[in-house]
Amino acid sequence: MNHDTGHKYDDIIFLEHPTSPTHPRMSAMDRAAQFAPFAALTGYDAMVAERSRLTGDKEDLDDMRMASLNEALGQILEHLNEHPKVEICYFKADSKKAGGSYETLVGHVRNVELPSRKLILRDGPELLLDDIFEISVL
Repeated sequence: MNHDTGHKYDDIIFLEHPTSPTHPRMSAMDRAAQFAPFAALTGYDAMVAERSRLTGDKEDLDDMRMASLNEALGQILEHLNEHPKVEICYFKADSKKAGGSYETLVGHVRNVELPSRKLILRDGPELLLDDIFEISVL
């Protein structure tokens, strides 16, 4: 059988594939795994995503917003035994880095603790009055 094509690998191209007498032939799946990407920095992608997640600063309340909050708080205290329904926008500090974000929730007020400056919802968190940005009595 003459396969002379005039190329530089003609002497080896048609030879039988070498087979090791001591090592079994590797499967195609195992051979492919050798070339799979290696994640040397485990957790790096999660760290980059966390680092790029935006947080904001807590805003200072102006006199008008403070007056509005005091008025709403007065209404809540007047009707506390009725557990008024409220919508509250508050600053929630981020647990992993500086800053936080503003969140809104709706719930019924269970109690207002003025000494500890907390507003406690029936089915929700205890909010510090200093973190509340806006309250609407519904």
